[in-house]
Amino acid sequence: MNNLYLKVTVASACTALGFFLGASEKAYSATFTLAPTITFEVIDGGIHGDTFDGLGDLVFPDNFDVVARGTVGEAAQFAEFNIGSLSFPPNTVISTAVFQAKIYSFQTLGLGVGNPGSLGIFGYRGNGTADASDFEAGVFLSSVDISSSSAGDILNFDVTPFVNQRVSNGDAFAGFGIRALNPGSVALIKEFSSITPKLIVETAEPVPEPATIFGSALALGLGGWLKRKKSTQQNKTTSQH
Repeated sequence: MNNLYLKVTVASACTALGFFLGASEKAYSATFTLAPTITFEVIDGGIHGDTFDGLGDLVFPDNFDVVARGTVGEAAQFAEFNIGSLSFPPNTVISTAVFQAKIYSFQTLGLGVGNPGSLGIFGYRGNGTADASDFEAGVFLSSVDISSSSAGDILNFDVTPFVNQRVSNGDAFAGFGIRALNPGSVALIKEFSSITPKLIVETAEPVPEPATIFGSALALGLGGWLKRKKSTQQNKTTSQH
């Protein structure tokens, strides 16, 4: 009987572990989709006679359209998100953060011609305002291959480590710049559309290690088994007297 009780205890611990892990995946995660607080375009060089030198020259507030690189200049698109408004429970970690945009067209005019092949995303600590200096402030985060892309495709840039750092530092804004990594141009949707750039953040609270959970459940079960066994032995001793 005691062996049977022990087997039932172990089986119950395993069952409880399975239910706990299945429920944890749902209970410990959340998704936040943020719209940009501000979007703008910065041009380096270009047709206005400014020097193409890696420094931002012109700012166009409220833009988020053509990303281009040519022989005389570059146009980059920027978006800043208010991450200071995010409120997480204690011990929450950001598991993924994705900057998402959508291709409108490769039929563009201006600094670059043709498909640039790939777009890069650059991150910087924003301030909620459109500044030409943001052009050179960003650090490279990741890139997306668009050599085979077409109009309507969704672009997803992984920015997880950068957003984690900004949140950890208590920064109010996370800024992102989209730039062509090769000569060419592509138009990204914003104007005349309900589709805007967005930042999708997924969070998770740390779940105890399976071994820890199993050990705790098994310890409780064994504790009950030992208590039952001791009680049985005491009853036998009392009856013998």
